[in-house]
Amino acid sequence: MKRFGRLLLFAMMTMTTLAAQTAGKSAETKPAKENPLEAYAGTWTATLDGNAWMTVRLVLQGQQLTGSVQRPQSLKINDDGEVKSVSEERLNEAVENSQINGDGLLLTAKGADAKDSDRFLLRLTGDNTAEMKMLAMSMPPGMVKPKPWKLTRTAGTVAPAAR
Repeated sequence: MKRFGRLLLFAMMTMTTLAAQTAGKSAETKPAKENPLEAYAGTWTATLDGNAWMTVRLVLQGQQLTGSVQRPQSLKINDDGEVKSVSEERLNEAVENSQINGDGLLLTAKGADAKDSDRFLLRLTGDNTAEMKMLAMSMPPGMVKPKPWKLTRTAGTVAPAAR
């Protein structure tokens, strides 16, 4: 009977040790919960004939993206919906709100002197590529609908966790 008791005690100690080790490993291997906004952080640029015409800077601060959108005051679209030319005058808008939706990242930005906010949709197409379009853009009758603008993330501006 003593032998059975010792064997039972040994078996219980072994099971307790194994359970503790397994619990410790599962806690260690759980990945940290990633913020989906991290994938959008960085400096994004749209170019026309090799020149930057729009720059979007997004910085993750807590659970929110902040930053700015620098874009031309006006732009012209060709018959294919591509940007043909942009004005020299630039608008600088601060990002007021950012929110993930089913299509990508919805950005709301507003210039210091502007009465209304502008809304954009930024959709990732690769690790360092994206498309962006302005939402609720008023178009004159018969004008071609603009295609989304192609942006590239500047090297070295990716959020550390997103690398």
